[in-house]
Amino acid sequence: MANEIMQSGRPSAGSLPKADYTLALLTRAAAEQTIPAEKLEAIKAALHQAAADRAAAYTKGRSTTVTRKQAEAFYASVFCQLDAVLLELGSDQLAEDALRTKPLAELLDAGMLLTLQRYEEAKERFRQAYKLTAPVQTSFFHALLKDFEAFCTRYDARFRAADTKVTFSYPLLGEAKITERGVAGVYRYYTALMYEGMLLQMHDTQEIRSLMRRYAENFRTSPDMIAENLAELVLRHRLIRCLCGETGNGLTVTAEMPAQVEAEYAAVPQEQLTALLCQFTEQICADEPETAAYCKEAVPALAAALHHRIEAHRVAGWLAIGASPADP
Repeated sequence: MANEIMQSGRPSAGSLPKADYTLALLTRAAAEQTIPAEKLEAIKAALHQAAADRAAAYTKGRSTTVTRKQAEAFYASVFCQLDAVLLELGSDQLAEDALRTKPLAELLDAGMLLTLQRYEEAKERFRQAYKLTAPVQTSFFHALLKDFEAFCTRYDARFRAADTKVTFSYPLLGEAKITERGVAGVYRYYTALMYEGMLLQMHDTQEIRSLMRRYAENFRTSPDMIAENLAELVLRHRLIRCLCGETGNGLTVTAEMPAQVEAEYAAVPQEQLTALLCQFTEQICADEPETAAYCKEAVPALAAALHHRIEAHRVAGWLAIGASPADP
């Protein structure tokens, strides 16, 4: 794997992908010669040594010879820990500077420490998410418990850091994707679920259940079997109500509201619609700024979907039209 850093393939311009982040940084640095060749060779040698050290530790010093599958797992673990610490810097340039100026062993030590810290934090954030969503959980969310149990009991941060046992099977708000490998990805996923739980907690449980019932009826299923992201369903209805001038925190969308949105916002550009929905999202989550920031990351995707539906006169199909929660 370390040989890949010497390949000349150039990543796309702009922010580098979070998947295989360290490898992408080194590949770009080699292509653009922003890290001297001798430093890249030193990094390559250090990567080999780090993997060999893990092999020796794995065999308890008896041998450094391991199977190909084991060797790949050791290399993946090394890169996962580097990814964790370099992604934490929040800037491609700062991450590249760290690779250029710091010994790889120092970065790996910091990466291991951060991995263990994020491991504990990720577990706590899932517990919070599970507690927050408990009153309205679907079976698809409940199924996350199996992966969580494996993450807690079978995850090996040293030798198999990339194999977290977590599959990200429940969709996130705005269909956001988790691309980070290892604990960095699990931490982001469970943090997202926690913020979504906080969004749900801002609304009346009975109103959410009523919304779920009406939405499930559209697809001739049960509320427990709704496969979509529940926080997104709630936010959709709140945003539609906001567009119609409703200021309360209710979730009921009347039969007239989709047509009203289509008529009033048909000529509004998508960028302007995005800005408006961001403003409404801030108002909805005014008491929880971190939740607001998380939800706003999903707004461009929601605005794009809504803009398309407005053009096609299909806003109603995005919603659960119905009466108040008090109605049977």
